[in-house]
Amino acid sequence: MTPHQQIYEKKKKRIRINGIFYAVLSSASFGFSPLFSLFLIAAGLTNSDILSYRWGIAGLVLMVYAFCKKKTLLPSSFDETWKIILLSALRALTSVTLLIGYANISSGIASTINFMYPVIVALCMMFIFGEHKSLVDIGAIAVSIFGVYLLASGDSLVVEGGNTTLGLTCSIISAFSFAAYYILMKRLRADKIEVVKFTTWVMLLSALYFIVYAVAFEGRLTMIPDGKSCLMVLGLALWSTMISNFTGVKAVRRIGPTLTSILGALQPVTAVVLGVVFLHENLFPRSIIGILLILVAVTVVVMHQNKRHRS
Repeated sequence: MTPHQQIYEKKKKRIRINGIFYAVLSSASFGFSPLFSLFLIAAGLTNSDILSYRWGIAGLVLMVYAFCKKKTLLPSSFDETWKIILLSALRALTSVTLLIGYANISSGIASTINFMYPVIVALCMMFIFGEHKSLVDIGAIAVSIFGVYLLASGDSLVVEGGNTTLGLTCSIISAFSFAAYYILMKRLRADKIEVVKFTTWVMLLSALYFIVYAVAFEGRLTMIPDGKSCLMVLGLALWSTMISNFTGVKAVRRIGPTLTSILGALQPVTAVVLGVVFLHENLFPRSIIGILLILVAVTVVVMHQNKRHRS
């Protein structure tokens, strides 16, 4: 191997290591979302308050970043505008249903169910949009459904004061709405919109929806009550939203979407660990098996979809 080739291989290895680090950081930081959210619920903030602050702060910070980088945020056409509005509504639905899930069932289990969205995407693409039906994907979908059954029938699901049926239903809705978000992004070619512009508007519009709801139906937007709550809001908006999104993009650019998605399994794992350690949530063998089945099923689907698209 020539010195030039050695330098190239070292650079390639360094890029890959950096990509893996960014993917781990992205998924792990997002896994802190239930911890921050449940603290804020306990502090007296409503779902709309929490999500208004989360998306609003993250969107404003990203807007400042765009201005510093001299990026335009104005939609270039009506076509871009309606796509952004539609997808921001789906992203808002995902976040509010997942938050309701956190409040009513074990936050780690709610996160694991939400993590099923790649499986749901594969299911929809095969049976709604007529993509080739693969036995591998169908088998993985069946395994993930059995995993959800184990979670739904286990004692780990229950939290004190929670409505188990509501929490489970909303967690499943969050997974389907997140899958719809990704499917429509591809089908409508909204992924061609400049990424900072698209992400900024999705965040700001999501915040706007929740602010309007808070004022119209709850009378007002609740002020952050104290310094600790302020830190939790910043943690949710910056650490679990901004940092997670930025490092996720960096990871995809360095190691590709497949490996980034697989390492995304650290998100529900982080949520499970934090729930057990800090929120005193229970975790029994039946639920552990269910979580592992879902993680394996998602990994199989992601790898198989990537292999099929490359062939």
